[in-house]
Amino acid sequence: MLKNSWYAVEQATAVGQQPKSTQVLGQDIVLWRSPQGELVAMADHCLHRGAKLSQGWIEQGCLTCPYHGWRYTPEGICVHIPANDDHATIPKRAHLKTYPVQEKYGLIWLYWGDLPPDQGLPIPPLPEYATPGWRAVYGESLWPAHFSRVTEGNMDSSHAPFVHSSFFSLRNDAVVPSYDVDITPSSVSALTVSKPPKRVGLLKFILKRDRPLTTAQLTAYLPGVNRIDVDFKFRGYRFIYFGAHTPITATTTRTQWIGLRNFLPFSWADGHSRKNIIQTYEEDCQVIATMRPAIVPFHQSSEVLVASDALQVAYRKLLRQYADRGWWISEGKDLETSSDSAEGVMGQC
Repeated sequence: MLKNSWYAVEQATAVGQQPKSTQVLGQDIVLWRSPQGELVAMADHCLHRGAKLSQGWIEQGCLTCPYHGWRYTPEGICVHIPANDDHATIPKRAHLKTYPVQEKYGLIWLYWGDLPPDQGLPIPPLPEYATPGWRAVYGESLWPAHFSRVTEGNMDSSHAPFVHSSFFSLRNDAVVPSYDVDITPSSVSALTVSKPPKRVGLLKFILKRDRPLTTAQLTAYLPGVNRIDVDFKFRGYRFIYFGAHTPITATTTRTQWIGLRNFLPFSWADGHSRKNIIQTYEEDCQVIATMRPAIVPFHQSSEVLVASDALQVAYRKLLRQYADRGWWISEGKDLETSSDSAEGVMGQC
């Protein structure tokens, strides 16, 4: 994974004053809210004997360890040790690691890095989320694959007729027209053109039967966020998929996703949107989980790539640029000791 980046670790509605555990790159983290609603993320092991704090509770505005009752403030400072007598002092080392965290787009984002957040990679933009006329559905998916493979799979422009046959018919003309790739310091993007997908489910009732084409703006933001903006070319109807992929281990990725639509903005249509996203994920996962090497190779010569892979090539080049800066972190390494180069990325997170 890349350090100095924001990772979506949970749905915002799932975290309250009851501590909740999560994991990033093999590291256990506990999320909770103070009585004032302040969002907190800290290491999920008590400094005393290593008990999981996510099994504890909130008391007097502090996270309390379930084993010996040690209490930690939102800043990670231990302020109470029940076993101490009145004259004992709390060790200065009793200070838990905390992480910058914020709530955005209905998701909880955790910053993992050794630079200040304003010097790292930003949370990707999603302006439609707060725009009237758009309706959102949410979900979470788990992949037995590296986050780089998941990210690439979600911006692939040529697999749909073969993997998603329920939405796209197999055709002899499954050609991907040439496209240009736009590159920024933190993203790659391309506008692709294809024949319209099948009108399935509710789409049968709202889309014109004969449409010449559909476009999709495919964007990947570092380290692993996808945005797919589908324009049905009918009455301005669009569907935006936003998926944030967080490496749990070197071989497991958890995605927090949002589906946004500007048509049928009613709760009774939400189930259809969720079903389509989940079905697409399940179909993709059957292929992505089998890919080798597990991590996308940074050297183009290791795979036989063609013109339709231009977006993936750009993503790999951008990822390598940050790996060459020393931003790549391997599983099991903390921020103080990790500085993997791009040459040593294979087999690591």
